[in-house]
Formats: sequence, structure tokens, C-alpha cells
Amino acid sequence: MAATVILLALIGAVGAFISGLVGIGGAIIIYPLVLFIPPLFGINTINAHTASGLTAAQVFFSTMSGSYSQRKSPDLNRSIIIPMGAGILLGSLLGAYSGSLFDAALINTVYTFLALLAVVLMFWKVRPEQTKYRFNAILLFITALIIGYVSGIVGAGGAFILVPVLLALFKAPFRTVVTSSIVIAFISSTGTFLMKSMTGDVDFFLMLPLIISSLIVAPIGTRMSQKTNQNVLRYILAVLIASAAIKMLMEIL
Repeated sequence: MAATVILLALIGAVGAFISGLVGIGGAIIIYPLVLFIPPLFGINTINAHTASGLTAAQVFFSTMSGSYSQRKSPDLNRSIIIPMGAGILLGSLLGAYSGSLFDAALINTVYTFLALLAVVLMFWKVRPEQTKYRFNAILLFITALIIGYVSGIVGAGGAFILVPVLLALFKAPFRTVVTSSIVIAFISSTGTFLMKSMTGDVDFFLMLPLIISSLIVAPIGTRMSQKTNQNVLRYILAVLIASAAIKMLMEIL
């Protein structure tokens, strides 16, 4: 058990550092690390359900921290947050509950889809409209509902999907998207974390080292990101995520 705790602390630190360094949601990195790294050290107690629960816990606390830091930002936009928050909360609850009913192969299939989508979105260049502030609330709700459902299955908050969708589909101002998306992701992760806790997918003992190390190390990665070549990092991370998706696909097949 001590080895498991230490390993999860290291996984949390590595995942949080990479997330802060490249600016992509932690779930897409944490989930495969939690699922594939422990077996290399002879630890076979973490299955897909537990991995998704631990991921949900990590995302919940990291987005809570991020939301708190942005609480006074003038770029928070309620006309985006309210409809998308409602949609993504409902979607995340449904997704997290569905994930508890799915077998490991289906959960891993959803992760594979999200991982490949993440690789594409990392290099998707969009030019947001800086002056448009009126948004279709119904379309925002439906979009967030879908994102929340798919993300909730694997314990993700969906921020890595929210950002490009808001920029490309809704033409929202960049600063508004960056600040508002972390709050929406927090709302999503709240629903996911609560539902996965209720369905027994969250191991509260194992989540502690993962969360503590993540919260400590994430700011370091964020600070270092200002001194690194983001394009090079994105290519490296894209290869890593794609490799995780391929391995996941091989496990499924």
C-alpha cells in the first residue's frame, strides 16, 4: 500500500506538471498514467473504474483551485457560464453514472476517442471574434450537455474540449473563454466527482496523494510554460497521448 501511495503521488506530480506546462486538461494525461503505470510495478489493484474515479477527484480539486483564482476576473461571462454550467452539470452526472455501468472496454474506448480528439484540438488554430458577446443559450446548453456526458464517463472536466469549441463555434473572446471555461469545468467535475463517489468508483484513500501532489506541482508547470517552446511541447505531448490511445485500443481489441 505504501508503494501505491508513493507511485500515485508521483503520477499526480508528473500529470499536473505536464498539464501546467502545456495548458491541457489533466484528465487526458492522468487517466492513462493511473491505469498503465502501477501494473509496471506489480500493482494490479487499479482498474478502469477506479482510474476514472481517481481522475475525477484530481480534476475536481484542480479546477476548484483554478476557479478560485479566477473568481474576481472581469472576463468571467455569466451568459456563457450559466447555460453551459447547467448543461455540463447534467451531462457529467449522466456520464459518470453511465460510466459506473459500463465495462472497462467501453470506458477505455471513450478515453481513446477523447485522447485522439485532444491531439487534434491541441493544433486547431481558431481566430475568435473579439466583439461578439451574445450567445445562443439553448445551443450552449446542448453543447455542454454532450461534452459533460462524454467527459463524465472517464472522470474528465472537459475543459480541453470547451476551449476550442467556444472559440471556433461560438466565436467567443479569447480571454472570456480561458477564464469562463475553468469555472464550467469545475461545475462539470463537481457532478462527475459526486456521482462517481456515490457509485463507489472513487477510492478516497488513494486519491489523497494524487490530489496533494497535483496541487503542489501544477503551479510549477504553469510558471515554466512561460519559458519553454510551446510548439515543441505540444508535439511531444501529442505523441504521448496518441501512444496512450493506441495502447488503449490494443487493450480493447
